[in-house]
Amino acid sequence: MSGDFLKAHPLQLIGVGVLGLAVPIFFPALRPQLAALLKAGAKLALEAEFDADEALADGLVDTEVNTLLRVSTQDSEKDLCDRSEATVNRFLATARASAARRGWDQQDVAHRYHKRLVKLDHAISRAHPRARAPQRTALEHASRLLKKHHVVSERRLVDARRGNPTHPRDYLPPHAG
Repeated sequence: MSGDFLKAHPLQLIGVGVLGLAVPIFFPALRPQLAALLKAGAKLALEAEFDADEALADGLVDTEVNTLLRVSTQDSEKDLCDRSEATVNRFLATARASAARRGWDQQDVAHRYHKRLVKLDHAISRAHPRARAPQRTALEHASRLLKKHHVVSERRLVDARRGNPTHPRDYLPPHAG
């Protein structure tokens, strides 16, 4: 429904905007109800955005953990490490792009990126006990790589909160791939 509304002609959207501005002017008694309605609408929109972001992050993490668990018993340790490194690098690139696309400002981008790293680290920890030996090797290597990025990301997140990044691009780690 909202997609249909947004596809409306610009003149219709302008008309709705003017009506929204005019109602409180011509009907002052409706101001509290209109304010409550706008507040409720904004709250619902923010909740939906946060839920969508969580679902995207969960899907990304599930995909990467499943990729790490799909290893063969015949793979050498080097192959397992190479495969887990490629998986982590792909995750980092996707998480970085997703955070940049959905973040409101640099601090929010850094926070979203950090949150995705923490989610993957937690999912790897949960998958480790039930994993077979080659899977454990892949998970442990991925965890070590992720911890390197996690520490860097955490330091940059603190800098972003303080408002003193060393450079605007330093809110996120450089492309690892």
